[in-house]
Amino acid sequence: MTEKLARIADDEARVVGGRGRGARPQLNRSLQKALTVLACFTESRPEWGVSELSRATGIAKSSVSTTMATLAAAGMVRQDSDSRRYQLGLRCLELGYLASSRMVLRDYATPLLEDLLGQDERIVYLAIPYGFELLYLDAIHPPMRKVNFSSQGRRAPLYCTGLGKAVLAYMDDDFVGSYLSAVPLVGFTENTICDPQALRDELARTRERGFATDRQEREVGIQCVAAPVLGGDGAVLAAISLSGSQQALPSTDFERLGQAVVGTARGITRKLIAAGYRPGQHAP
Repeated sequence: MTEKLARIADDEARVVGGRGRGARPQLNRSLQKALTVLACFTESRPEWGVSELSRATGIAKSSVSTTMATLAAAGMVRQDSDSRRYQLGLRCLELGYLASSRMVLRDYATPLLEDLLGQDERIVYLAIPYGFELLYLDAIHPPMRKVNFSSQGRRAPLYCTGLGKAVLAYMDDDFVGSYLSAVPLVGFTENTICDPQALRDELARTRERGFATDRQEREVGIQCVAAPVLGGDGAVLAAISLSGSQQALPSTDFERLGQAVVGTARGITRKLIAAGYRPGQHAP
């Protein structure tokens, strides 16, 4: 875990400071520590104590304590007055909103995703590759459906979701090999593909038909069909999916709905290419 957090912090903390072409940028070590600590906060582990953070990151307890006090003063974290444990602060929520509101890819995709949804009792998702995971950018729900939570900003595995398999199927062999070496294929349901070769075979089938499927592999009762959004060079920019209950999206409808998702994904691809979209581009 420490190596993963350090890698995330290394990526996030890199700043311009090198001299000349090809020079390695300088890193701000204090900022790197702060980012390493912040990376510990996840959906499955939203609260941490100082000692726990020290053990998880390998950073000295005194340094973690100072870092957390600094982050708390900036509103990035807050400390519970009773338990003395930390949670992410409202400043993170504000920054997340600002980042989300300037996502050009979502702006281009939304009209086509709304057309794909129509009046059906399913959900349309838009996600992007995020390291060895998915990051959800948007979820469009059926009219009149009560929504109790937002998927935006949540992460999910690649190997057991339709969106993730749509992404993996169009990644190069080096990426897939690195992914399988780094990520344990843990079973969420009895349908989860946990064998690396079986997953490679599933990715080959995905490329052949043009869309991926999720047959209750992440969550019992939930199925989906998904397709990649590609750039002009064939690189995977994002993926979209139709998701629903086993009744709303039965396996017998996979081919029909899968082709509809493929058509929408290609439409988004055409819009992005025509607009000269670049990965990571934000609104002006």
